[in-house]
Amino acid sequence: MTARAAPLTGLLAWRNLIEYARRPLNLVLLVTVPVVFVALSAGALADFSRLLGAEASAGQLETVTAGWAAAFLAGVAGFFHVSGSRDADRRLAAAGSATSRVVTARLTSSLLLAAAAATGALLALVWRTDVTDLPRAIGATAMFAVIYLGIGAAIGGLIRSEFNGSLLLIFFWMLDVFLGPGMGPSDSTLTRFFPTHFPTLVMFDASATHAGPLGDLGASLVWTLGGLALAFVVLVITTRPVRTSNTRGVNSSWVRLKTGLRYAWREYRRNVALWALLVVVPLIFISLSFAITPADPTPVELAEGGQRTLSMLSLIDVHGAVMVSITVAFLAGLAGLFVVLGSAEADRRLVIAGFRTREVLVSRLGVIALASVLVSVVSLAVTTISFTPRVWVTFTLATFAIALTYAMIGVVIGPLVGRLGGLYLMFLLPFIDLGLAQNIMFDAAPPAWASWLPGYGAVRVLVDGAFTPTFDETSGLLIALAWLIGIVAVAVVAFHRIAARRT
Repeated sequence: MTARAAPLTGLLAWRNLIEYARRPLNLVLLVTVPVVFVALSAGALADFSRLLGAEASAGQLETVTAGWAAAFLAGVAGFFHVSGSRDADRRLAAAGSATSRVVTARLTSSLLLAAAAATGALLALVWRTDVTDLPRAIGATAMFAVIYLGIGAAIGGLIRSEFNGSLLLIFFWMLDVFLGPGMGPSDSTLTRFFPTHFPTLVMFDASATHAGPLGDLGASLVWTLGGLALAFVVLVITTRPVRTSNTRGVNSSWVRLKTGLRYAWREYRRNVALWALLVVVPLIFISLSFAITPADPTPVELAEGGQRTLSMLSLIDVHGAVMVSITVAFLAGLAGLFVVLGSAEADRRLVIAGFRTREVLVSRLGVIALASVLVSVVSLAVTTISFTPRVWVTFTLATFAIALTYAMIGVVIGPLVGRLGGLYLMFLLPFIDLGLAQNIMFDAAPPAWASWLPGYGAVRVLVDGAFTPTFDETSGLLIALAWLIGIVAVAVVAFHRIAARRT
């Protein structure tokens, strides 16, 4: 890079950061996510890791949560930083700026965001626990962040759909975390090919022999530099001008409603990657939850005959039932978020063209409900392979209630905070609610504060259907229905505001 080009690249990088910071919530969540993920849940995640057979000590397992949080934040920030600026960067390149300069500026600003993510995760870790080897934790967390920054930026350059791209990124991250040495044995052949396998071993100060002559640190640096190189090559190839195409626009109420449903369905039916991910993610994660969990007994509070008692249940069955609720909540929430945001401008044009707002509303919410049902059906089908609930009807209805509730939460959150903030929140909310508060793997009964969260009632019904032969959770059912009806009403109001004509 020439001396003259360097200041221009720096200026572009600075403007990219200003563009990112225009939504203050992005910066707030860049701090909030590590606090929740590391400071509040490190102990629970460490306990969970030990249940699954992780070989590291409790302190090491808590330390690695900083790397996980930094990787998630940096990957998502890199993805949206690239995906949201694809057209602008192509115009810059077409206007005479060197493509390599535009890409370098974009990656430079992304690296600063990754540094902020790693810093937030480390501060939360230091606040949460005593770190015995701080330099090692800092170096390993930085590698986690840079590796996933490269992966997120590369996905942002290759995949146009923000829903598909973000879901693919999170799916990859969850596999990496779920199957890595932080959650299980460190010598697994399969996990050696995951991006953060060796950085995790560096953080654990484990001396694995399968890294070859490079050693764990050398292999980690190869992954770190390789992630950045991958992102650079992908962005150079994809940063080019593109042609735009025009679309066209129809006219009786029932006819318009059918037309809206048909075209909304056609739009998402053609999105093969979307449906593949909605099927593959439950298939893999629920299957893995059964496969990697030891058959140890665990206490669970159950209601039977009007009495609440502690029962010892298989940890495998408990983990499988819990994973169903987490999976459907996360995927349905993302579907609600991205469907409503991805169609906002098109829905306004439909209203201007003569469609009633309620007709557009039914069309979009119909697609969101369909996605929620699909995720639930796939999750329940996978569950039947290894686990049979005592009452299928109760278990199924509770699963649908969780999926639809979080889908509507996604509809509400999207217009308030945008795509990036919405993705952060739709990761945090199911994690806090279903992954921690309602998770009967950690506590036999949920803590008192869990009753204020959206999943409380539905999870009580789900657990009742999973492990008892009679229905005893009337209060849980009423709470679940109240949440579902209330959030649907809020979603309808939010959607009406999005689709309303603007003068």
